[in-house]
Amino acid sequence: MFTQIPFANDKVLGISIEGKITSDMLDEIYKALDAKLAEHPKARIYVEMPAFEGMSAEAFYRDLKYSLSHWTRFEREAVVTDQHWLEVVASVAGRLLPNVEVKVFSMSEADAARDWIQAL
Repeated sequence: MFTQIPFANDKVLGISIEGKITSDMLDEIYKALDAKLAEHPKARIYVEMPAFEGMSAEAFYRDLKYSLSHWTRFEREAVVTDQHWLEVVASVAGRLLPNVEVKVFSMSEADAARDWIQAL
């Protein structure tokens, strides 16, 4: 399940993801991302993952394909989680996408993550 988190900075798409990401869930997330990208040349993503359980194989492939085709359109990504393996994945993704600033925050640092993702 995912829910949107509102932000004052309109360039930010905020989402909270719990459970396993499915292809249907990605359709909804991409619809929201595409709406941001239609309004702004570059967007930012804030993702809270308090109880993330992974992705289906199909969803993983689709996410990789989408990310690689749009990576120049994202400025920043804040990943908020207490799951260490997600910290590692987000850090690697940040190194693979040189124009995207990726930071990982713990759940207790969510306020700092929200401030950082919205900062000019």
